[in-house]
Amino acid sequence: MDKLKFKGSIRPVHALIAVIAVALLVRAYLAPFSAGSDIPQFYGFGNTMLHHPLDFYAYASGDHWKAEGWPYNWPYVYGPALAYFLGFLRLLGIGSIKYFWDSSGYHVYIARSWVVAVKSLFIAADIGIAGVLYAYASRKLKNGWTGVLLAALYLFNPMVIYVSSIYGMFDGMAVLPFLLGIYFLETGNRKLGYFLIGFSLAVKHTILFPAIIVLWDAFLRGRWKGLMKSLKPFLAGIIVPFAPFLLRPSSLLKIPKLMQGMEPGYTYPISYNLNGVVSLLTYVHDKAGIDTMFYMKHWWLFSLAALGVVLFIHMKTRNLELSLALSYTAFLLTYWRVNTQYTLPFFAFMALALVSSDWSTRALELLAGLPATLWPLMFPTSFWFHVHFEKPNWDMVRFIDRHTLMVFDTWPFVELSLIFTFLLFALITWALAATLSGGCRNGEPT
Repeated sequence: MDKLKFKGSIRPVHALIAVIAVALLVRAYLAPFSAGSDIPQFYGFGNTMLHHPLDFYAYASGDHWKAEGWPYNWPYVYGPALAYFLGFLRLLGIGSIKYFWDSSGYHVYIARSWVVAVKSLFIAADIGIAGVLYAYASRKLKNGWTGVLLAALYLFNPMVIYVSSIYGMFDGMAVLPFLLGIYFLETGNRKLGYFLIGFSLAVKHTILFPAIIVLWDAFLRGRWKGLMKSLKPFLAGIIVPFAPFLLRPSSLLKIPKLMQGMEPGYTYPISYNLNGVVSLLTYVHDKAGIDTMFYMKHWWLFSLAALGVVLFIHMKTRNLELSLALSYTAFLLTYWRVNTQYTLPFFAFMALALVSSDWSTRALELLAGLPATLWPLMFPTSFWFHVHFEKPNWDMVRFIDRHTLMVFDTWPFVELSLIFTFLLFALITWALAATLSGGCRNGEPT
């Protein structure tokens, strides 16, 4: 990105502090009064980690959800990093939960102390990501103002705020060590870099495609010798968080099945899925009653094809920042269930890609993120400000209602997801065309 310069006595680091301060104020205003349904489920996960620290994965399938005191039967399908944190919070005695049936339905209420404690780490991850974006851009471009801009673009994105501070999901916890790893690769501390990138997969494995790009880059740099050098710290980063479970390894045998996640199928609520193809197929199935499961059953074929395209692009361009963003774009383009929280890494990787993209690619990168940016402004987001609180802050509910479009119909979200999927496809296609025509190479805009 071209260097940004501002006259005056304000230094970039001072501007960054101001940006972070405002971002924290926004998050502190929203976070205590809202909670998505995963926040109370995290309470149950924390209890299980506290009671079965070495056998955690033996209880993670959801089969024992009632006995374990979970409000829902959703499985824990992630690496252990989050479970350690949740177990620690329960060890401190933070939080309480109520869930019961009555004549009006099933109710799940969570204490604000738990909401604040859990979201504090998610918000800290947001701030850390912004700091890494600033540091990376400042080092790469020798200009801190561009770093400030990238940090602000990330921190004030409505979807990023929604994921970490309103709904409350931990994708940023995986992105932060990954980006730190990329930063250390840039500074020459390659072992630590690869270790952190591996560790990020032990937090959440949805960033697998960018990790594959990093290993592919290592192979291209040093062939098999280079790949083996990177694999050792990379695998160590994945394995170390699982090490305590080796004391009772039978629990680990449950992990492969858990990591497969949900069986592909129709996605409900449709409005929550940002894969436009699957949202449309589910909508058609509901309206016409016909079987439209073909894509969902074979999504992985399309995913491998999209990843193959990005591997080819990186082989030709060696533009790591752009390839990381494109690889995650390939995941969002093809995965059968793109939950809203999956878009948070997209905005972090896109901000990183802006460092070394040409202006036309930058424009398309920013445009591709627009539908996901608009989603929390369309959705009746105030729902999360009252559904899981016994005593909601109704002033906050009304405030959010005034500042969102409150779209309850399904079809507008199908349209939004279709636009999102089309723009993701356009971005990869554009990058492939630029590569074939001799576009951006070696991280230098052309």
